[in-house]
Amino acid sequence: MIPEKVAISVLDVLNFHQKPGHFYVPKRKFSAISLRLKTPGKYVCNGKSFSFLPGSICIIPEGVSYERTSYEEDILVIHFHMLDYVMEEIEIFKPNDMEKYVLLFETALDLRQKNESGASHGISSLLYQIFAELTRDFGFSSNPRNNRMIESAEYMRQNLSDPGLSVPKLSQKACVSVALYRREFHRVYGTSPKKYLDALRIQYAKTLLETGYFSQKEIAQRCGFSDVGYFRAAFKAKTGYNVSEYRKVHSI
Repeated sequence: MIPEKVAISVLDVLNFHQKPGHFYVPKRKFSAISLRLKTPGKYVCNGKSFSFLPGSICIIPEGVSYERTSYEEDILVIHFHMLDYVMEEIEIFKPNDMEKYVLLFETALDLRQKNESGASHGISSLLYQIFAELTRDFGFSSNPRNNRMIESAEYMRQNLSDPGLSVPKLSQKACVSVALYRREFHRVYGTSPKKYLDALRIQYAKTLLETGYFSQKEIAQRCGFSDVGYFRAAFKAKTGYNVSEYRKVHSI
């Protein structure tokens, strides 16, 4: 589940006509949340299968390639960026009260189609409402172990610039052993704490590069890389771009 302290930037809202069949979808540079009203289907990602039913809400993070098997249907989709949070796995939810989500998605689509002044702010507000409803319906708040991992992930986001931030240090702060910390973090977030931290740092580096304000050395330091060479290698491995290429293509 996406935690509450996440900045979101909405890109688009679509009523997407989905063709029947089996499709491969390559990695995309945005996340998507969709409401599937009538038909079931299945995603396969990293060897794992994720089935959805009519009335399911599906969240697909950016940078994830997958296969989709589905029937013909019109689905409601919101494309967005998460600016300070990293998901590495598809999430699917089946709410009991579908109608409240239908209303939120349809209202967002109506705002996008009318495209009046303030529409983007209104759509962002509706997306936050969707996540708020999902948190109330499916959130981690009833499980103290989940809360501990959520707090740890928040600590990572607040301390990215610390090159000494490590799994042993994080496990000590969470008051659990390193082995238990790794296991519980993976259970909650679907990835290891090291991969999660690295992905957060690279995501923040991308944001800083896009401003055009900072040197590579400054960005490496702000993102917690003590060595600019290691930062360049890590950035290339994660994004497929070298740092200079990314700045040239994506700077504002």
